[in-house]
Amino acid sequence: MARDVGIGIGNELGLSEAERTQLVDEAARLGYTSAWTNARGFEALDTCLRWWEAASLLTGVSVVPTPGLDLHELAARARRVDAATHDHFILGIGAGGLRNPEWRKAHAMEDARPIPTMRDHLVTLRRDSGAPVYLAALGPRMLRLAGELADGVMPNWMDPKQLAWARERVAEGARNAGRALERIVFAQYVRVSVDDDPALARRALAKAALGYALPPSVHRRGGHYRAAFERMGFAAELTRLDALRERGAGEDALADACADEFLRACGASGRPDEVAAQLRRLAVGLDIAIVRVVMARSGIAAARLVVEACAPARWS
Repeated sequence: MARDVGIGIGNELGLSEAERTQLVDEAARLGYTSAWTNARGFEALDTCLRWWEAASLLTGVSVVPTPGLDLHELAARARRVDAATHDHFILGIGAGGLRNPEWRKAHAMEDARPIPTMRDHLVTLRRDSGAPVYLAALGPRMLRLAGELADGVMPNWMDPKQLAWARERVAEGARNAGRALERIVFAQYVRVSVDDDPALARRALAKAALGYALPPSVHRRGGHYRAAFERMGFAAELTRLDALRERGAGEDALADACADEFLRACGASGRPDEVAAQLRRLAVGLDIAIVRVVMARSGIAAARLVVEACAPARWS
């Protein structure tokens, strides 16, 4: 069972900053111990500061894609947020588009590669930001790097079996660096969609998962997320769904066609009283289980339904 339960309120939800902050305040009163935002640049750090001022929760960014950014500016901003929150801030970083040759060319980084780049970024940001730095990692090499250098590791879309595999890779990196595995925090988003109509909640979760596993851009097929889902045993399922899409299946039809086993590995969905057991299962192996809000409908009420249904007292 996770040691701590956070709430993740992404900027893709279509909510205003005031609404997101309101949800964080409500989450604090419900017993969540941290609040997390995704990033589209430096503004995520300002979001963390606002959330701290509203709710006095530990806040974190998951994650800032650091390639192409000014690391000195990022470190300075993180240092200011960490100081203002009295050490209640975590900086998550990731390789972003660096794996994509077209992205590297567009950013004049043709010779850059994910592992050496993120190694340098970890060293710089841990030294200069003053905040704990967590590394987004899916594959074995990045997981070993997290074990070697990071304060924490942030996998994504991993079920408990895959998390156990990831922990072994992190342990290898820690052992090679002479570090104790217990010093490295495992934090991951657990996507949750809640609605009185369970079919609608299921569809929302499926769309969120397919956005990573089967992204619309042909250039991203076969990428690191596809490989991660295949390591979890879903190669045949994704091939089946790919074929449906190529035959013209729309977004809703594709989501509804997802196998139950695939979605059970991806997150939790259902009525408000149906997600607790799913969360307990998905939180195994995590130090911080971050309930990532997936909205089945538009509007803050749909997000609040997730926050309330997943309150730590109901399942952790």
